[in-house]
Amino acid sequence: MRIDERPLPRRRFLGIVGGAAGLAMAGSLEPFLRTGDARASTTFPLDGATATRILNEARSRGAPFSELFLETRTVTNVSLSDGEIESVEQGIFAGAGVRAVDGERTGYAYADSFEAEDLIEAARNASAIASHPVAGLQGIIYQVERPARRIRYLHPFDEVPQDERVGWLTRIDAAARAYDPAIKQVTIEHSDEMLHFAVINSDGLWIEDTLPLLYTRTNVVAEKNGSTGTGFGRISHRLGAEQMDGDVPENSGKEAARMAMVGIDAEPAPTGEMPVVLAAGGGVLFHEAVGHGLEGDFARKGTSVYTGRVGEVVASNRVSVIDHGGIADLRGSFNVDDEGTPPRMNILIERGVLQGFMTDRITAQALDTRRSGNGRRQSYRHPPMVRMSNTFLYQGEDDVEQMIRETKNGLYAVALGGGEVDTTTGNFTFGLREAYRIEDGKVGAPVRGAVLVGNGPEIMKRIDRVGPDLEFWVGTCGKGQWVPVTSGAPTLRISSMTVGGQDQG
Repeated sequence: MRIDERPLPRRRFLGIVGGAAGLAMAGSLEPFLRTGDARASTTFPLDGATATRILNEARSRGAPFSELFLETRTVTNVSLSDGEIESVEQGIFAGAGVRAVDGERTGYAYADSFEAEDLIEAARNASAIASHPVAGLQGIIYQVERPARRIRYLHPFDEVPQDERVGWLTRIDAAARAYDPAIKQVTIEHSDEMLHFAVINSDGLWIEDTLPLLYTRTNVVAEKNGSTGTGFGRISHRLGAEQMDGDVPENSGKEAARMAMVGIDAEPAPTGEMPVVLAAGGGVLFHEAVGHGLEGDFARKGTSVYTGRVGEVVASNRVSVIDHGGIADLRGSFNVDDEGTPPRMNILIERGVLQGFMTDRITAQALDTRRSGNGRRQSYRHPPMVRMSNTFLYQGEDDVEQMIRETKNGLYAVALGGGEVDTTTGNFTFGLREAYRIEDGKVGAPVRGAVLVGNGPEIMKRIDRVGPDLEFWVGTCGKGQWVPVTSGAPTLRISSMTVGGQDQG
């Protein structure tokens, strides 16, 4: 598993509450809102009769369930380097995928069009999974639905003029360069999109939705007295263009420049076994260390270290891990997953005890549990699979300053880079972009080249302090397909783990 090194400028997370009986979200989730017995899409050139033909063709060789996923995605990319706009690109991606499901067997095909005959041909190819024809397929009665809005946006990207996007990047560039004369290079990559999609299946579900997404990454290089440092700034929320209002662009540029300046004075990282205090926002470590092992498809196949361990103690009693795709504004959020299932709060580990796994339709059936709203896909060219959304460690009550004071000598990890994990063993490695020595209970000099090495299940047992300051990290996770995710954690201490070193220049 890989996750891009795309940390979000940290933001405080509010609205989670805990109780003696367990963990719960503040407030209740809104139910779906039916819009009436409409039999045609308002976004795609498709009616109920045509959808029925396609879905029945996908079931014609024995698959009891079929699904049609339609998508139109408008994407704009802008890049800046050396103070100049290098490119502005815009594209529209459109098409549909057809899935036939028979137990754990899946047939999938797609077409880069919405033409009925193309989709029927895709359905015919998907149906080849089954071994015998079925007679007497019935028509399907739909109600077109839209999910109750939990993700709201004010300024859609398809209404944003290109010069406004260019203005965002030039403001980031100017703020980064003004931070210090040592800033020598600034490069910025920006992407935004408006996604319209529909999920239609042989159970009679027809649901449509629209989602925005922005991602802006700033890379800064500083040079001074023969030493260099690199810094990164990130902006990415499930919001419209309003997320760039105010001083957001300038603050992102300043943050990237600040990190680069810290790197100039950094010393070689210490190595060996030591306590590590992980600053709030370092949840990507747990995304890799345990998150993939809690995806139900690995548990179903027996390749997760957590297979067959529900009800067992798998972590410190200070550790609770949650995945929830319905949290407003976060990059990994959505109103329904890519199978049309509404997201819910999934308590995966509660006070150290394994509670269950994230699932999609196939995995939930195989594990004899309900769907958790984690069926996700990269695009219409891909079938859904179990993926994390917003995964985080629940906050604790330990004082952060005291946590550091109690650590005589160790490492304070502030910003993580990319990492990898073996889901079979739980072994992982993670680079650090910003870290400091802890000496005599105080945060000391910055260090460079630190790498965290460990085993996820073992590290979870070594978490002995958890603070109240939950913050988030944003990324794009690869598991054969790439999807946007968010990872969160409060400040916490791992009593002992291996720190390696490598020169990052």
